[in-house]
Amino acid sequence: MTHTTIQPPGILEIPGLTQVIVASGSRHVYIAGQIPLDDTGALVGEGDLRVQATVAFEHLRTCLDAAGVTPADVVRVTFWVVDYTPESLDAIYTAAFQVFGADVPAATSTLVGVAALFHPGQLFEVDAIAVVD
Repeated sequence: MTHTTIQPPGILEIPGLTQVIVASGSRHVYIAGQIPLDDTGALVGEGDLRVQATVAFEHLRTCLDAAGVTPADVVRVTFWVVDYTPESLDAIYTAAFQVFGADVPAATSTLVGVAALFHPGQLFEVDAIAVVD
């Protein structure tokens, strides 16, 4: 996959965030929102955003592996956070680095604060798009 990142002039540069990615590749991989449920359907990390984000990122990593793509192939992620506050970013980034280490996807991203998500008590969800040759 070929992708080029662009930092447009006049737009704030934020470490760890890519403003624009131009991707070319013949295979697009769309990963549904990954949530903090275990394989029995039970919520993991009740009330703990960092734990829930860690589980969701682990599920995302599993989906990337299953599709035969790497974090470097990810061009877009969306984060959904219940009752978002600026402090939420610390928990999310801590979880991302815990799961991906230096391979945290340098994708375009959007964070959406919401009132509720799919499962009662769920605080976090992440979806992704990857492009590969």
